[in-house]
Amino acid sequence: MRDPSRGRVAGRERREKPQREGRPDPKEQARLEERVRSLAEVVLDRHGAELVELAVRRGRTQLVRVVADRAGGIDLDTCAKVSQELSRMLDADDPIPGRYTLEVMSPGLGRPLRTPEDFRRVLGRRVRIVLAKGQHEGTLEEVGEDRVRVATDAGPVEVPLDEVASAKELLPW
Repeated sequence: MRDPSRGRVAGRERREKPQREGRPDPKEQARLEERVRSLAEVVLDRHGAELVELAVRRGRTQLVRVVADRAGGIDLDTCAKVSQELSRMLDADDPIPGRYTLEVMSPGLGRPLRTPEDFRRVLGRRVRIVLAKGQHEGTLEEVGEDRVRVATDAGPVEVPLDEVASAKELLPW
């Protein structure tokens, strides 16, 4: 039997399930990541760079990881400048309670190719594209909004982007 005035059912009190320590509410986490993303994008834009990936890890050891790139690659000096500026903005805005570590880095040589823009960046270079069944290696010849064309040893192959499980540029060595 329910007592509508007290939120009780059959004499038992309803209790919210407590959040596990170190695991923020998913909506709160999404808002936090969006706020940090907006700050990071402002700083990166000033340096002609783009945000590749953002991770905000909460808990005992809090971490903000910003992966950035720009045409021709991002250098260590630019990462340091972005880190300093973003650190000041995060301190002023204070979206993250407590202490945290800020990391700003380049995507490295094994950067995954996910979007048409990622593929355009390596147009004319050798790539490996892995599908659910099989893979293709060759020179990236053409990039459309929903597909890419790769010149393989067996001839040109068109690959729809929604079928790509993973892709990356192959290094020349």
